[in-house]
Amino acid sequence: MFTVIGTCTVDLFVSNLAGMPRSEGDEFTVDSLVFHDEPLRTSLGGNGANSAYVLARLGAEVELVGGLGKDHLGDWMAEQLVEAGVRTGRVRRYARQGTATTLILSDREQSRLAFHHEGANRAVDSGSVDGALIRGSDMLLLTSYSIMPGLRPHGAVELFKEAFQSDTRTAVDIGPAIGEPARLEEMGPLLGYTDYFICNEHELAVCTGGAELAAGMAAVLEGGASCVVIKRGAAGAAVLQKEEREATGAGSTGGPTFVPGFSVDVQTTVGAGDSFNAGFLLAVLEGASAEDAARFGNAVAATVVSTPDRPLDALSREAVSRLIELS
Repeated sequence: MFTVIGTCTVDLFVSNLAGMPRSEGDEFTVDSLVFHDEPLRTSLGGNGANSAYVLARLGAEVELVGGLGKDHLGDWMAEQLVEAGVRTGRVRRYARQGTATTLILSDREQSRLAFHHEGANRAVDSGSVDGALIRGSDMLLLTSYSIMPGLRPHGAVELFKEAFQSDTRTAVDIGPAIGEPARLEEMGPLLGYTDYFICNEHELAVCTGGAELAAGMAAVLEGGASCVVIKRGAAGAAVLQKEEREATGAGSTGGPTFVPGFSVDVQTTVGAGDSFNAGFLLAVLEGASAEDAARFGNAVAATVVSTPDRPLDALSREAVSRLIELS
């Protein structure tokens, strides 16, 4: 069973704007009122909710730990998660904090503006997590690390230490690199209890003070993590494991293994990273090597980004298997 801790956010998309609006006081003007052909779209979002949703769509047993407001958006999101098979008993509802939202405006040239309200995500802390839940899980995934202030750094360390003592495998995704991004110095106490350290190339560079890919991955391993997995978008993923690196000997030129992605017609990038995380960790629990798990994670992400309408809802093990077989 998976336990996923992370953000729960409702994404609101206003697309195909004739142009980006400009603020010109409190009246509608030619520039401040912009028409758009496509209706407002509401989508499940947040790293925690996305990851849990994808795991459930792939057939995994998963419990989500997060926060929602006691509002209509929270009701809608809870319903979406439950329908997918996600257990939401540890998703707390807060009367004084609204459900987190991200409003994304995009024009016909694909320029974007985003407006984010943190909402109930800020209320999640180590007290939101039942120790018995961690002890009874096979894998604990902490995602949205940089934007979960109630957990960083000490709350996360407490949870991972309990998981370590219970033989529950652990994974952390440190993204996104916004606000106060995760730095290697802060992550130090957590890394010794981390089986899988996951992020993208930009987040790794920020975390390690601008280190190149291979050097940054090595620095995370030296900090105590057992395996580093870097998401590289269309290029796939890079994997570096402690056992393999130690086997090459000191001073060797051994570096990460690069696992190529899948060539697909990209329709959207929303949820790609969370989908990779879910696919990778599910494959690991099913006995795959880190490299094979990365290939499966790439396939899950490729299936999502190549699906034009409600991609997370269209996801299934069968769809992923078809993509792998055709490639």
